[in-house]
Amino acid sequence: MRKMNKKEKRTTKWGYVRETRENAVKAGIDEDTGLHRTGLEDYLKVIFPEIPEQEWIHDKPIEGSGRRIRPDYRCESLKLIIEFDGVQHYQLPDKILKDAKNQVFYEQLGYKVVRIPYFIQLTNDVVREMFGRVVCEKLFDPQIGTMGPHGRNSPAYCCYEGLKRMVSEFKKYPQQYEVNQKLLKEADDEFLTGATLLERMYSEM
Repeated sequence: MRKMNKKEKRTTKWGYVRETRENAVKAGIDEDTGLHRTGLEDYLKVIFPEIPEQEWIHDKPIEGSGRRIRPDYRCESLKLIIEFDGVQHYQLPDKILKDAKNQVFYEQLGYKVVRIPYFIQLTNDVVREMFGRVVCEKLFDPQIGTMGPHGRNSPAYCCYEGLKRMVSEFKKYPQQYEVNQKLLKEADDEFLTGATLLERMYSEM
């Protein structure tokens, strides 16, 4: 993983995405890179500049749906739901199953659903692929990896279904896979990284 120098730390606007600004502040600085975190609402401002921030409904049930599911972010004018999937969504089988059921429910209500895995960062290329939006401003640096030996967020910590899910999402963003796999291998600790396991499953799927 590329370490940031002091000047980069001071001038880099875009950090690792977290669900909210509050969560970003609580998470603090990444141990491996020295990079800060950025709330998803700040990314949404530049991805959807035409949508006022107050139109993004955070963590509230969909009125009239008959269920109390609370999407992370919802925009009625775009008919769009955005879910940020943290590491627990790759560790716990019941959470993975719940995500799949919620996805079907949202889509039945007519929403497009975009899921942001914790290990996929919002680079310009990812934003274009994920949201179909071109952002002129330079976003997250694509050469900075996400998973490190100190974060307890590597493939080694995933359950089997979570690892399959991780691989299927890395397949959509191969550049993100490459930078993270390089990082995991450089850590040289298969027990804590699961780098070989990820590589094998990625090649088989």
